Amino acid sequence: MTMTKLAQRWPSAAESGIAAQVAQSGCAGPVPLLSPDECAALQQHIDEPDLPVPLDWVKGAAVTDRMIYDVATKPDLIALLRPHLGEEVVLWGAQFIRREPGTSHPWHTDVESAAPNARAISVWIGIRNTVRESGLLFIAGSHHFGRSVQEVLAGLGERRGALSDAHLLEIARTIDPAATVVQPDVQDGAALLFDGRIWHAGRHDSASETRTALLLQYASADCPIPLPVSGGYRWPFRFSTSQRVPTILVSGKGQGSANRLVPPPPKPMNGPMITTFTRTVELPLPEDSVKRWRRFPQFRAPTSTLAGMSCHISVLSAGHSPHRPHIHGEEELLIVLDGAVEIELADDPGGANSQRRPMNPGMFSYYPATQHHTIHNTGAQPATYLMFKWCGATSGSETPLPASIFEHEQRVVRDKPAPMAVKVLFQRATDQLLKLHAHLTTLQPGGGYEAHADPYDVAIILFSGEVETVGERVKPVGVIYYSAGELHGIRNVGTVPATYLVFEFHTPATVAHNRRHAKTLQPAKPAGRQRREAEKQRRKAEKERRKRGVRGLLRRLVKAAKKLVR
Repeated sequence: MTMTKLAQRWPSAAESGIAAQVAQSGCAGPVPLLSPDECAALQQHIDEPDLPVPLDWVKGAAVTDRMIYDVATKPDLIALLRPHLGEEVVLWGAQFIRREPGTSHPWHTDVESAAPNARAISVWIGIRNTVRESGLLFIAGSHHFGRSVQEVLAGLGERRGALSDAHLLEIARTIDPAATVVQPDVQDGAALLFDGRIWHAGRHDSASETRTALLLQYASADCPIPLPVSGGYRWPFRFSTSQRVPTILVSGKGQGSANRLVPPPPKPMNGPMITTFTRTVELPLPEDSVKRWRRFPQFRAPTSTLAGMSCHISVLSAGHSPHRPHIHGEEELLIVLDGAVEIELADDPGGANSQRRPMNPGMFSYYPATQHHTIHNTGAQPATYLMFKWCGATSGSETPLPASIFEHEQRVVRDKPAPMAVKVLFQRATDQLLKLHAHLTTLQPGGGYEAHADPYDVAIILFSGEVETVGERVKPVGVIYYSAGELHGIRNVGTVPATYLVFEFHTPATVAHNRRHAKTLQPAKPAGRQRREAEKQRRKAEKERRKRGVRGLLRRLVKAAKKLVR
């Protein structure tokens, strides 16, 4: 389910007014943001039992949940942030917040944005049962105090949980006599914007049911957001020295970001599910002399084990690169089909710590979703390459496959080659796969295997020869895809050896499928094959029976001879 984008609601004058409120008081709103239908859709999403798991920490939900990301990147919302944060903006925190009647969140300053020089804005959106009494309270002007609530109260020996609003206001007025408590009259679908340094608290003093809200937290890209460690939310704050908060670029180009940039969650791939796909692509493909980069889509859809899988072939003109180093939510394989290229790996879109590696036809590379990358045609002729991109659930691997380049050589044909030769190239867990496996296969004419079903998706690139699979003949360059559970076999029907590259995409669904259907994965054998095997077993049994008869006769003869001797 995705959110629909609303029309622009706020003219520039209103945006300027909100910006002035945040700059002066530290908070502004309520501002209408979501329609009743959008609130209902969000609540339905929140109530789902299998919400995506946030990345790395509790506030990492926008990185894995496309619905949250779609709300967080509404153009009218981003327009409200730019006056405070500039053109380069990152989304560093997102989480759903439920509050039961009669409960509260004590006065606090958000630890991650509490630094006196932090440039951060939070957006709190009411989803259900939102009224003034179930919203937020602020100490107006406290974003200019230069100290967090936690620091001030720790110095006074005060406990936050036992502090009344009136007593906190007295403390605040020792810093700024003009300080006041503000409690906006917020409703479902409305948003409150506030400076990341402001003193604030959460309440649910109404008689309604559970209140639900969505918290989104943004910062200027050059403002580092630290990751709190366990117990680090109490003063003095403590942060990780080795791990950084995952952030998503929502405005600007991301150059010079002080934060760890990760890709947004991929868009859902709607449409019919991929089952089996075969296609012969004749090279060379035409290039685009104007754009100098042309894509030839092959397929794009979900599969039985992956949320999405896509394949396309690109033609890149000599001396050209299609884009700056970028990242996306999918993992990716790139197979060079023709031409000379270099892949570039970097830490950000600006090319920080850039590394370039040459690749020739037949070589392939893997990119995790978090790796900035691009490609350059370093030859004098157009270069052609094929890409598989997929998105799946987090694998949980502690040592996922990093960005890598793989090179292989086709096997030398021996005088008496085996009908089928397989060379494993690698197999390793990735961020989104329990195992990504690759091997190179050579089939001699007439070689192949019978139809069977795998519990994982399989992709094949045919480099040479001619094969037949699922009733179709495929020639180079052949693109073949089998979704998990689909019956498939392959046979070399040509006169020369067929060589092809195979990728297996193992997911958690693969494991579950193996456990449930271990005995049903093997397809029924053809009737003719069954008869041949039955005849083979009958002959074997007859042979054993005869052996037992001969041996029995010999034993009886030997026994009779011994009696005669005695």
